[in-house]
Amino acid sequence: MEEQIRLFEAIKRKISDRQRLADVIEELLGISSDSAYRRIRGETELTFSELKKICDKFNLSLDEILNYKSTQGAVFHYDSVHLMDNEIYLTRLKRMLDVFKSASDKEIIHTARSIPLYHLVLYPELAYLNLYSWNNIFMDNASKSISYDDFCSTLDKEKIVSMYQLIHHAQMLIPTKEIWTGQTLGVTLKLLEYFYSTGSFGKKDTVLYLLDQLSQLMDMVHQYADDGHKGNEQKTPFSLYDCSVDMCHNCMLIMNGNQLSMTIRLHLVNFIDSENEVLCNAQLKWQRGLISKSTPISGESSAMQRFRFFESAKNKIESLVKKVKK
Repeated sequence: MEEQIRLFEAIKRKISDRQRLADVIEELLGISSDSAYRRIRGETELTFSELKKICDKFNLSLDEILNYKSTQGAVFHYDSVHLMDNEIYLTRLKRMLDVFKSASDKEIIHTARSIPLYHLVLYPELAYLNLYSWNNIFMDNASKSISYDDFCSTLDKEKIVSMYQLIHHAQMLIPTKEIWTGQTLGVTLKLLEYFYSTGSFGKKDTVLYLLDQLSQLMDMVHQYADDGHKGNEQKTPFSLYDCSVDMCHNCMLIMNGNQLSMTIRLHLVNFIDSENEVLCNAQLKWQRGLISKSTPISGESSAMQRFRFFESAKNKIESLVKKVKK
């Protein structure tokens, strides 16, 4: 019954803190409260029809539940994003939010080849830049010709920003280790420079505004690193590392007690994620290895290294500001 218990643990992470798991299962399956508890504890085996109802309701993969220790292959979740349909994008963000649901024993380790989304979302226009870039690459020629400002006007900003705020708030409660390189900032800077040079912003004020937001974001991360925490009331621990190894991709590993899940960022705005135990443990070993090869740049003992890192980042931003103002 180990797999059944794991199934209910996955469901518990998907429901709100105000809901009782037993009540949800009782209503969904049309059974008594006692019967629901017996299934949750693994004392009564789920029928096939009950299992299908649960998987359909909570968008769960039975293969993932049954084979989470498989060494033959890993099951990933992937939602195809079409930015002309905001609801699909919002659904994907909701899945990220579900991963961040607060728990006292959680920790994030993030190999940040580019700036983590949960930082970008505090500056929505910068986050929209990734959406715009995705649209410019993936969509047909007519959609590619749209300017950044016109593209942003097509978005349901109220819904998207609301979800952004929930994601930012949720991650603020989770202790985090981030591994950056000298190129982490460069991904966003290159997008800004490219779209400026191709006339996609229409006017200088737009790109200058985005560069100012990027500068503010770096100031925020700098402050986190200075303090060794995220600056919230809980003083959630934050550690930052400067790594000289190219990390190849953005990967966020979340540890919840002994349970691991990983999310890999794709195409600037999309993600694939997995809870395969073998894969997640391999990723954890890789990330810990990267940390051992990196320079700590957070906390009191790393003031000089931190100053150099963020001074270099601010100089790169200022260099592009000067280029735009010419």
